[in-house]
Amino acid sequence: MKDLSRKRFIRQTGLFGASLVFLQGFGLFRVPFLSEFTESIHIEEPMNGEDVFSYIKRLRGYMDQNLYRQIIGAANEFKEGDLTVGVAAQSQELRLNARALLSQTRIRDLFDQPLFQDEQYDLIRSTTAMSDEVGEMRMCDLKSFVLNESEEKVKLIMPSLSSDVIACLVKLLSNDELIAVGQKVFHPLPGSKIGSKGYLSARIQPNSPTDDIEDIVWQVFDAWSYGVGDLVLGTNPVSSEAESVARIEAALHEIIQTFGLEKTIPNCVLSHIDVQAKVEEMQAGTTGIWFQSLAGTVEANKTFDLTIEKMFQHTAKRKGQYGLYAETGQGADFTNGHGEGFDMGVHEARKYGFIRALKMKMSENRKPED
Repeated sequence: MKDLSRKRFIRQTGLFGASLVFLQGFGLFRVPFLSEFTESIHIEEPMNGEDVFSYIKRLRGYMDQNLYRQIIGAANEFKEGDLTVGVAAQSQELRLNARALLSQTRIRDLFDQPLFQDEQYDLIRSTTAMSDEVGEMRMCDLKSFVLNESEEKVKLIMPSLSSDVIACLVKLLSNDELIAVGQKVFHPLPGSKIGSKGYLSARIQPNSPTDDIEDIVWQVFDAWSYGVGDLVLGTNPVSSEAESVARIEAALHEIIQTFGLEKTIPNCVLSHIDVQAKVEEMQAGTTGIWFQSLAGTVEANKTFDLTIEKMFQHTAKRKGQYGLYAETGQGADFTNGHGEGFDMGVHEARKYGFIRALKMKMSENRKPED
């Protein structure tokens, strides 16, 4: 039997243009096909000096939020998640038109007109110290600034840039330009060379399919025999039961203590942050750095059983050298049903905006000697 393409299979089975229905709990939900999500985006070639908002006003006569999201999304390099949400450009011409509009838009105007607003956006906005000078810059000015000015000058304006503005900046940078910025601006971990220019650091990930302590310990020693693993001893557990997580934390912590590396490297078991906090109560001082996956919106974070208040509560408990370790996944928000009509680049940037807010809160909680 010949292999069938997905499209051919759908056509031959009569499912083309239909929807699938799944049983979830005691109810039904339907998953539309891609054609039901997407709509044709049309972005005209902008007039000379025209920005996003003057373009929308010229075409609509009012602030069309859907068109706004389409323009910002269309400026992205192609991503299937953006196509599914309905904000991806279907051609390079449309993408360049969107970027031309975005490049002429003032930072202040983007800051004042959210693509989507919830409590997490409000938190990011409140922890962005927008200056008048930065606010008056157009996005093309910001692009030129980060490419041509020194690392010190770029870092000076970073507190004035919101997550959405940073996401929009990325849309205007080519891969080579992104690499150039990455080769210039560094954020080393305080008290170490980790994250500094010219320094390669690595995480040891001693996973065991049965959470076997001996297996995990020997994987650490094996990695060290290659001269790598100075970032974190970070295990992905099979079981998230507190007792199992506690055993792994204790084993990793014992290795670090035995070799006198308490000030050099932390341990971490990547269970839910609530579980890690419980383990710290069970055996204080053994949990090293705390991990948690984060999302870009309040509703998406609920799928991780997280709230802003909960993260602040956990942040308040981290007073030593090591605080929180976060991971993000571009597309996770949409996959969990919380695309909210805006593009994946902005979703990803908002996760980092949330992290910045948590970091600021943690700095407030710490003593000078920590």
